Amino acid sequence: MEDISAVEIPAFVSSDPALWFGMLESTFELAIPKPITDERTKYNYCVAHLSPDAAMAVRDVILSPGSTNPYSKLKEEVIARCGESKSQEIRRLLAGEQLGDRKPSELFRVMQRRSESHNVADSLLLELFLQQLPPNVQSILASIQPLTAQKASEVADRILEVTPAQVSAASKYSSANSDNCSESELLKELKFLRQEVKELRRSRSFSRNRFNSRNRGKSPKPTASNLC
Repeated sequence: MEDISAVEIPAFVSSDPALWFGMLESTFELAIPKPITDERTKYNYCVAHLSPDAAMAVRDVILSPGSTNPYSKLKEEVIARCGESKSQEIRRLLAGEQLGDRKPSELFRVMQRRSESHNVADSLLLELFLQQLPPNVQSILASIQPLTAQKASEVADRILEVTPAQVSAASKYSSANSDNCSESELLKELKFLRQEVKELRRSRSFSRNRFNSRNRGKSPKPTASNLC
């Protein structure tokens, strides 16, 4: 084992084990008088700072670490087991939320609040949010890139305003009945939304052009030297 002084290990990040290992290895690099490179030393630090739940998840590895690369093996198993279980926990937590009679943005805010303490990535929140929307709304949102969870909730609200009756009816059926929405209706909705965006951009461009032309049209006031 290396001759080193104690290092301050960051608290285990249960929501993102891979991130924690990145922080841990940076700590090893900063150790005094020299970086920690010994596998067994790193393994011991890691085991001593795992959360109880994480330690239970890799109990077999801790009890039988092996003599070859024990730290690397432990790191691999912690990320694989704890990362996956955390993702599954988040999915179970948010999957229970349904659109019902709420606006998509209202559903999104509820899901966002419930996920705050779990540090849920925006990509996962977006995926889970889209799963709760009617199939025709999902189809329209799929054509928008890039798409964040926040933007998806705002656009979904607009789609509901455009076709409230159709979306309300679609929300009462499971995804198995999603074929009831005709392709032509979806294309019409998408075309309508794109046209609105185009008109909004055109109006903004027109406003800027008018502002610039007024500025160019203003003649500078004559100065005393120009009056001679």
